[in-house]
Amino acid sequence: MSLLIIFKFNIKKYVYFILVSITLLFLLNYFLFNSREVILFIFGEFFLKSFSLFLIGSFLFTTEYLKKYFYIFSLINLISLSTILVLGYIDPLDYMRFGYALLPTLLTSLYALRDDKNKVFWLIIASISFMIILFYGSRGPLIGFLLFILIIIFTDSKLHILKKTFAVLSIVSGYIYLIIFNGVLKILDYIYEALNIQTYSIIKFKMMFEEGIAVSSSGRDFLFENFIDQIKISPIWGNGIGITQELWEVSAHNLFLQILIEFGVIGISIFGILSFGILILLIKVRKMDNELFLLLSIIFSASFSRLLVSSDIWLRQELWLFISLLINAYLMTHFNKKSKKIEISKKLLKDTVYDLKRVKKENNHDKTSLY
Repeated sequence: MSLLIIFKFNIKKYVYFILVSITLLFLLNYFLFNSREVILFIFGEFFLKSFSLFLIGSFLFTTEYLKKYFYIFSLINLISLSTILVLGYIDPLDYMRFGYALLPTLLTSLYALRDDKNKVFWLIIASISFMIILFYGSRGPLIGFLLFILIIIFTDSKLHILKKTFAVLSIVSGYIYLIIFNGVLKILDYIYEALNIQTYSIIKFKMMFEEGIAVSSSGRDFLFENFIDQIKISPIWGNGIGITQELWEVSAHNLFLQILIEFGVIGISIFGILSFGILILLIKVRKMDNELFLLLSIIFSASFSRLLVSSDIWLRQELWLFISLLINAYLMTHFNKKSKKIEISKKLLKDTVYDLKRVKKENNHDKTSLY
């Protein structure tokens, strides 16, 4: 509301378009499917949570200010969550939310390490964040951590080729040691027994590597079987928004599975087309502003990693913030670039007219002198 007042309720057209499109989608589902109360509830949460961040992402911003407040937020976030941890307010069942909540601080500190200033400080922040996520978070945030590192390695033009090569070799060596030679179990046993850190997260990690992913999935394997059976009922058009909440009182726990069960093959095809469009926008933004691209990648990695193993596409606020900021960034840079071209063209035209007048004046002067 504060931003709306500051910007005099000047809302961009794409915000209206997205809101109307999604509202019509929910209305269509409301009339076609039976889970009407759930559909209304999800739409209400989407409007108040996800669309709020979508709207915030549509206001004017600059990359420097965005980077500044990413840094400020990451530090406040670390202090707040560390305080919760020290005071013992974290419940064992909230370990997943705790890890995802701290993930933006970890990713922002990795981004900050690219700069020459305050590297030691941000290395300490990154180390603390990573250890807390490992001990008290969950496995999902580590997916976001790895995804963001890969984005930096393969897309960051500022990072030297030697550093990129070293990072790739480190990842490959780490994979060989941790997975092939069971190094991860040795580390987990040391943390669990020698350090006596027997948190819910460490227990889940040990269970996953000792007994398999299915055993440590907290019942997801059973849910996924039911979801697949539900997809088979209506594979083309899907079963409607909120079908998993209606039948099992849980989200689909996977982005692609959710789209298939709610919208079927038609929905996943449309999602593929929209994802391709987002990828094109990302490439264009990266060409125009690499720093902004990486800041957007922080939000993307934090949201996408959670959507792969939990949460709901309608209620994942960071995803909608990412989409809005991406569209807004492209529009701002595109029109700024266009306006600059117009200004340059006007200046060239003005200089050309001036030169023509000067040449004409000199020619007239020469004729008069000759006479």
